[in-house]
Amino acid sequence: MESVEVVVFGYGKFGNAIAKALEYSSFTKVKLAVTSKEQFELANAQGLRVEYFYLESDSSIREMGISENTQLICALDSNKENLYLALTLRDLYKNNHIMAISDSTHLSEKLKMAGVNRVIDIYQTSVGLLMNILSKPFATKFLQGFIDKSHNYNFSEITIGKESSLIGHYIDMIDFKNYNIIFIGMVDQEKGEQFFFGSIGESHRVTEGDILVLIGKEEDIMEFKKACGDCR
Repeated sequence: MESVEVVVFGYGKFGNAIAKALEYSSFTKVKLAVTSKEQFELANAQGLRVEYFYLESDSSIREMGISENTQLICALDSNKENLYLALTLRDLYKNNHIMAISDSTHLSEKLKMAGVNRVIDIYQTSVGLLMNILSKPFATKFLQGFIDKSHNYNFSEITIGKESSLIGHYIDMIDFKNYNIIFIGMVDQEKGEQFFFGSIGESHRVTEGDILVLIGKEEDIMEFKKACGDCR
């Protein structure tokens, strides 16, 4: 398979994970673009190709030598800066494929309007999104950056007990985002062992014995379980 050139903008909580996941792939050549000396030194120490860029300087981005076939990933920690970056990149590179991180539906819509080809909303999953991501090797590596063991992100199954405060609540009314965890899907024990992805399970009212499948850091999942009560 022909290798893919990728530039990841940002080396914070998401850019770091994405860059490392892609770096281990045999079909990607990764370059990091960072805005601080601290991030530059960290990435350089880890053996990654890295360059400085200035968010408000188009020329500093042009000097990176980005070709038309290079895929671009907007992964700055600041939503405002990530949106500004997306607008800038689309203006500079009309034909390049651009991906971006989002943490809300509102931001996702703005990023799409800015010309981003694929928005990854880390707090929303659906059958269509998961199947589309997992069917493409490049995007699969992108997703793996969030659940890489070295970053303490894990899949977790939570079984709902009869005294849980979640009982009677619809899945789509549970504020997973508040706990920094992602709802992947669930097993409804009343319907057997079948697993339901994201949006299919969101209209379900939680009952005893339901199993929720989540992605998050161990401490965040433990905090969620504690808040919900009677979950194991």
